Amino acid sequence: MKINYLPIITETTKNTFFDYVDSLDIPQIDYFAIGIQNSVTRKSISLMSRQEWQKHFVLNQYAEFDPIRRVTFNTKRNMIPFKEIDFLDNYGKEIMRQRALMGIKNGIILMERFLKYNYMITLATDYSQFDAFDFIKRHHDKIKFLKNDLIQLVEKDASQFLPVELLKVKDKEI
Repeated sequence: MKINYLPIITETTKNTFFDYVDSLDIPQIDYFAIGIQNSVTRKSISLMSRQEWQKHFVLNQYAEFDPIRRVTFNTKRNMIPFKEIDFLDNYGKEIMRQRALMGIKNGIILMERFLKYNYMITLATDYSQFDAFDFIKRHHDKIKFLKNDLIQLVEKDASQFLPVELLKVKDKEI
C-alpha cells in the first residue's frame, strides 16, 4: 500500500498553528488547513484545525479519493470554492458528506503554486450559504496575510517533505 498523504506532526509547527488559528477572527470561517503538495509524486502533508477530522481522514485513508485533494492536483486554479468541486464518484461524495458532518460543509481552497510543489490553504465553515467570492472581496487583505503566515509556518516542514533538489533553487511561480 502506497501512502500519499500524512499529517504534519512536528510539535512546534502544530502548537504554533493551533495558537495562530485560535487567535483569528474571520467571520464565518471556523476551520483552517494548510498543506504542502509535491506535484511530481502527488504526495502531500497537511495540518488541519479539526484534529478529529484529520484523524478520521488518515484512519480511513481518504487521500486517494478526496475530491478536494483531487481538484487541487488536477487544475491550475488558485481559488477553488467547495461548491465548484466535482465529487467524481460515490466515494468522493461520501468523503464530502463525512467532512460536512464534522462541520466542514462549505469553504474555499487557496493555492500558491510553484513548479513542483504547491501550498494549499483551506478555509471552511458549517454555514451552507457561504459565498466564496463575496468572502474573498470582503476579506481580501486578511486572507493575503493569513495565506502568507500559514505558508511561513509550514516552510520548515516543506524542506523535510520535498526532495532537496526541489528546494535548492526557488521555483518560479506558475
